[in-house]
Amino acid sequence: MQALKNNLIIQFAKWPQLGKVKTRLAKTLGDNAALATHIELTMNVLDNLTSASLAIVELWFDQLSENSEAQDLIDACRNKSVTVSTQHGSDLGERMYHALSSGLESFDKVIIVGSDCPTVDKAYLVGAINALDSNDLVLGPAEDGGYVLLGASKVKPAMLDNIEWGCGEVLRSTVSNAESLSLSCALLDTTWDVDEYEDYLRWSEASR
Repeated sequence: MQALKNNLIIQFAKWPQLGKVKTRLAKTLGDNAALATHIELTMNVLDNLTSASLAIVELWFDQLSENSEAQDLIDACRNKSVTVSTQHGSDLGERMYHALSSGLESFDKVIIVGSDCPTVDKAYLVGAINALDSNDLVLGPAEDGGYVLLGASKVKPAMLDNIEWGCGEVLRSTVSNAESLSLSCALLDTTWDVDEYEDYLRWSEASR
């Protein structure tokens, strides 16, 4: 129990809004199916994180507003005793840095997981938590050049600055920033997230 109290896992998610989520998927599936997929993925990841019982879990949305599409997610958080919060910052780097730095004020290790990353299971989280015993940062590389997970036991300002989010160099740029700031960084096994239609089919097949 003590180890759980020392670890925080923050799930990052976009607030579910029609036409605003999974826009690449929507080109093939349509806006309504893309929204439903976003909600299902977010719930899937939330289930993975909470059922692992390795850390306190919080769900941080990019915004909070009144719309019925989010009610199932809010209810799930309430049932699982998961705190709902809001991300702060002008871009993804600022939002993640704020989450990590504020989390480390109360916890020894903080890990951020994206809501499109259903492959992050208990074993993957254990690897991340263990890596932070001897490293400042841990990254879970994604096949598209980004990452599905970012964890920290120590952070420094500018570690997530000047990164072109959404491109194939995100992981490389983050590691380069860490090295320039003398932050030690561990890499987990490469996995995948759900962005494109091909990823959706892969996830659908794996979920059967």
